[in-house]
Amino acid sequence: MKKVILGLTVLSALAACNSSSIDGDVTPKEGEVVSKLVASERSPEEIAADQRRLKEQKEKEAQERLANQTTMDFNERIHDFGKVDPETEVSYTFKVMNTGDKPLVIEEAKASCGCTVPKKPTEPIAPGEEGELQVSFKSKPGQFGPQNKSVTVTANVPEKQVILRITADVMKPMVAQ
Repeated sequence: MKKVILGLTVLSALAACNSSSIDGDVTPKEGEVVSKLVASERSPEEIAADQRRLKEQKEKEAQERLANQTTMDFNERIHDFGKVDPETEVSYTFKVMNTGDKPLVIEEAKASCGCTVPKKPTEPIAPGEEGELQVSFKSKPGQFGPQNKSVTVTANVPEKQVILRITADVMKPMVAQ
């Protein structure tokens, strides 16, 4: 019974709130906060002009991105560490070549998990030059068997992101008898 009374009370309050705005008057009373959408007095022309400016800005940014793009290539995209002992850190350095005509900027190198740590070049790589992206892997306690990890490289290239992979087979420790 209490739930029914509470429900009716809430419905009554909502109806009272809605009935005050049915007449179309959205003038805020003193101390009331009104959203910008309700209080907006912008004309359709002003809104359309804002939309055009936003579209032009996005097009300009896209053109700048295209103008600064280059291409890159790696000595390999998958590196296999083979069999590794548990909780032993192994590292590999991927060679990245700027094959384009603009400086290559590697914005980010992000690993798929905490056991893999990439270290990207800090400076842009000039056209025709080579840089290094080091990736370290260290298995966590209890992490055994085949491991397949990825590093997502974000750069100023047409595909925006390239995925590098590392694999390893973490051996189970031999139990002494």
